[in-house]
Parts: sequence; structure tokens; C-alpha cells
Amino acid sequence: MKLFVAAALLALVASVPLDSQVEDQDELEMHEVWGSSYKEVQEKMGLNNGASLSRSGQVLDSVFWKSIAQEIIQTKLNDKVYHHQAKNAILFIGDGMSIHTLAAARKQKGLLHGADIPEHTMLSWEKFPYTGLSKTYNCDRWTADSASTATAYLTGAKGNFLTVGVDCSVLIWNCDAVNEASSPKSILRYGVEAGKWVGLVSTARITHASPAATFGHTAYRTWESDADFVAMEWMTGPVKDSCKNVMKDLSTQFVEREGIDINVAFGGGWGKFTPKEVEGGSRLDGRDLIQEWKDKQASLGRSYAYLTTKDELNNFDATSADYVLGLFSRSHMQYRAFQTPDDVNLTEMVKKALEILKRGPNGFVMFVEGAKIDHGHHYGNAYTAIDETIELEEVVQYAVDNTDESDTLIVVSSDHAHTFKINGYPERGLDMYGPASFLAGGMQKGGPPPSLPYPILQYANGPGGTRTKEEQDAKRAALTETGPDAEWRDPHYKQFAGIYLPKETHGGDDVGIFARGPGAHLLRGSLEENYIHHVINWALCQGDYLTVCDE
Repeated sequence: MKLFVAAALLALVASVPLDSQVEDQDELEMHEVWGSSYKEVQEKMGLNNGASLSRSGQVLDSVFWKSIAQEIIQTKLNDKVYHHQAKNAILFIGDGMSIHTLAAARKQKGLLHGADIPEHTMLSWEKFPYTGLSKTYNCDRWTADSASTATAYLTGAKGNFLTVGVDCSVLIWNCDAVNEASSPKSILRYGVEAGKWVGLVSTARITHASPAATFGHTAYRTWESDADFVAMEWMTGPVKDSCKNVMKDLSTQFVEREGIDINVAFGGGWGKFTPKEVEGGSRLDGRDLIQEWKDKQASLGRSYAYLTTKDELNNFDATSADYVLGLFSRSHMQYRAFQTPDDVNLTEMVKKALEILKRGPNGFVMFVEGAKIDHGHHYGNAYTAIDETIELEEVVQYAVDNTDESDTLIVVSSDHAHTFKINGYPERGLDMYGPASFLAGGMQKGGPPPSLPYPILQYANGPGGTRTKEEQDAKRAALTETGPDAEWRDPHYKQFAGIYLPKETHGGDDVGIFARGPGAHLLRGSLEENYIHHVINWALCQGDYLTVCDE
């Protein structure tokens, strides 16, 4: 019967002039061959009596939407402007957290918490009073990488693709151009000079692109260990002595230069600090930089601690040391969704870091990166990217609950977007990891519906793509499976991608900025990404340019 109806509809579409096919009634009559009828979908969703979708059956009529809008207006009228010096600042970056990622995470959070209208749920930072857009391009690329973008929001100067902590005068691999003049200071370095305690927390290696910009300056982000100079010669060619002996690799820079003054550094990446003779280590020079870090802290007369396990972190007395290094994995840290009981998570790291940094008599500056959002997207896996976003929003809520808005500036943003999209015209009640419904095809202007389903969540490129039309058709056809064992329900599933690539790429679109506390009112509108650094310094009265204290 469905095949007969489908054939009749396709015949109807073919017989209707193109200019008539875009009429509303005709669009509603065109549904996908594999989909339910319009009436069936409405009844399944509880909308057969004209109600709008809510889990409780509440009618979302004009009265409802007017009341929501009035509540928002009242909230905005009550927003405070703290035009005075901040004591503390926390910058949260969701690496790769695009606007579409926010929308998907918002809905997922609502579903997890049993919200009546999941899409109406707000992420913790969406309740902040001030919002802007960050333009993420860098000096030589429209679509940037995480190193050049981290340089922008952490040091206040945009840089070139794949460079860290250096301005536009340094091109990739040009170590001779890396000097004091081309190496702007980060908000953490300015914090040290202002007498504040500073910290960084990341679910990536602490020498990776984003956290590296808090302390490092290099012409190539991949040079995290001396072994990387050799490993990357297939791309760079022979590496100059000025790279190895003057500029140096990032883990060496951490111990020998600015990183030594960071009070708290939590993340992964101990393999970059240890010699290859140690299992999991990578260094070719035989140096144990973790031991060197300890020795240097001792020589400076500082109290210090090095942590490597979950138990050590959670049982650590925050008053027992002023400088704490915690490296909890050889490389990047595990996705929250796949962690074992022994794995350290972002929440635990941030809680302990805050305990330590709050002891700073003059306040603190902290940088927190949810790095695994980006990793999930690169591997075409929306589930982990969305789950990591939800963990970050929980951590931000913890920071909100445990700081004073009147003296602590909190900024939440992203470094860049991804090619991740919410696709078609899916009804709100559908599982977002599955196929779009009949409206996805039926509402297309002036054309017949597709013969195969396509997903709600999709990437423009990435490992979820296919190399042949046959493979593509098979992957789309598999979306019709809706049982508990459907392939697309697997948390490891790689969402459909338009173009096959081994790893999905970044996107060039703007990302959000959300802020509260002193100086937050300056982060509204369409802004350059490097501006974030300047607002944080302005609010903290640190740096060598205009601050609120100058007023």
C-alpha cells in the first residue's frame, strides 16, 4: 500500500508545474517514500488536536510564548554592569564548540534532565548576561586551527596557521623569526607579573595547541617534544638548530621558561616530558622534564607537588603546595563517555584547580579547555562531541556556583567551528542521532522527495563519508533501522559526511562568546577573537595597555 501511495505521489509531483510545487499544500503532500504519513507523524507526536510538542502535553500557544519573552525581557532589564576591577578571571574554551554544537548539546541536556521542552533548555553559560560573536579567522587562513586561534584569545594577537604564541610576523617553521618582539604574553603570563596565581586545565596534552599558548612560543605547534622535530621532518625537512636549541620544543619551554611559574597545570601528555627509555616516553635527549620541573621548583624555594592518578588528585590537600603539576595520561585524556573508574575527568581537575588557585592572595587567572569536543568532531562522532560539551557546561556551572559574580569575570567561548550541522527539517520529537523525517524531503522547494533517508546530524566532510555511491546509498538506507541495535545508536557511530576525509576539518563560521562579571559588558556584538584577551586584561588591570584602573 505504501509503495502504491508513494508511486501516486511521485506521479502527482511530476504532473504539477514547477511553480505550483512550492505551494504549501503541495509541499505537505510530498513525503518521503520510506516515511510515515503526515497524519501518522502528527498523531504519534500527540499533535493531532493542534497542540504543540511538549513532554507534559502543555499547549505551546501564543500565551506561552509571550510569557517566555516577557521573562527574558525582565531578565535583561535586571542585568548588571560591573564596571570595576575584577579580582579573578576564568576563560573557558570549548574547542570546536560551534553554534550547531551548542544547539545539539542544549537539546541533549534537556532530554537528560527530563525537560518539558528540551530545546528550551539553557546551557549554563547561556544564562550569562552578555553575548557576542567571535570572528575566528587568522592571519593567513579563513578557517583557522586551534593553535593560531588560541594565540588570539590568549595573547591578544592573531597568528598564522599552525603557529603558537607568536604573531603574524612568524610564518610556519620560521624559527628565526621567533623572538621576544614576536612572542606576545598570554593572560596567564600577565597574571604572574601582576602577582596573581595562574592555572591551566585541559583534557588534551598540556603542550597541545590550545594550552600551549598560555606559556609557549613556537613556529610549529607539533613540536611538543624534541622527538617531534625528527618525526615531522617528512613534512618540514631538516629542522634548523635555531628551532631545536634556541626556540626549543614546547615541553622544554614549559619547564625552562614561562610554564615554571604556572601554579596549577592539569591535563594529559606526560609522554612528551619523559625519555623514550621510560615506557610511554618519547624524548630522544634522555631528559626527564618532570624531574627537572620538580628540581627547579625546589631550587626556587617553592612548595610543589606532582600528581598522576585520580586518587592522588582527589585526595590532594589544596593547601599543601603552591605549584602543582598534574599529568594524568600519556597523551590526550579519554572521552568522558568511555572513561574507566580510574580516569580523571574535567570536573575533577577544575574543582581541585579552583581550590588551589583561590588561595592566591591577589586573585587568580585560569584557562580551562574542553579539548575533546574538537576530537569528537574530527572523528565524525557527534555523540562524544555533544557529551563533552555537556560536561563543560556542568563545569562552568560549578565555577558559577563557587565564585562571586561581582569580583570574578567568567568568559565562555570556542576557538573555531566545525562542519557539523543540524540537517533538514526534523520534527522536534525525533532522536537527533537518527534520520530526518518526511518533512526533511517533503518541505523541499520545487522538487520530489528523496528516495533514501538522510540524517539529522551530519558533517560536510569527514570519516563518516563514503567513497562510492553504492556505499553512500547503503549508509543512508541503514538509517531506516530504528530498533535498539540500529547502527546509528552506537556512541562510536560516525555520522554521515558529504565528502570522505580521514579526519573532519574545522569550519570558518563565527563562534559564541558568553560572559558575566566585571568587564563582561564589553563582550557583546561581533568581535575579533583576539579582543577577548584584551577585555580580560582590562578587567583585571594587568598588561601594558588600557585597563579599567586607568579610568
